[in-house]
Amino acid sequence: MFRTRVSDSKEMNIDRIIAEKGFVYEKELHLTVMKTSLLFTGDGFAVYDSNGQVVFRVDSYGPDNRDAYELVLMDSSGRCLLTIRRKRPSLHQRWEGFLGERMEGDKPILA
Repeated sequence: MFRTRVSDSKEMNIDRIIAEKGFVYEKELHLTVMKTSLLFTGDGFAVYDSNGQVVFRVDSYGPDNRDAYELVLMDSSGRCLLTIRRKRPSLHQRWEGFLGERMEGDKPILA
């Protein structure tokens, strides 16, 4: 997966993401994103399909939920699909993405 920049007829730069076919769903799918905790502070979300079934979960991990340095995208059974981690140290709040659960020494698939 990589990102490319293209220009349209109005001379505006548009970012496009090009992904491998295995990561692209051919049909249009309507999803609903809801915060998992409405009463307590937290950054978790659940993604539901049109039948009300959970298809993804997003949880944040870090010393403080307001300053989470790692986000984890999971499938409905809790299996880690993608880990996005804040790159430290970084002056420009850069993030790196890892396929599955990030292990020490893994190279990011996006940055």
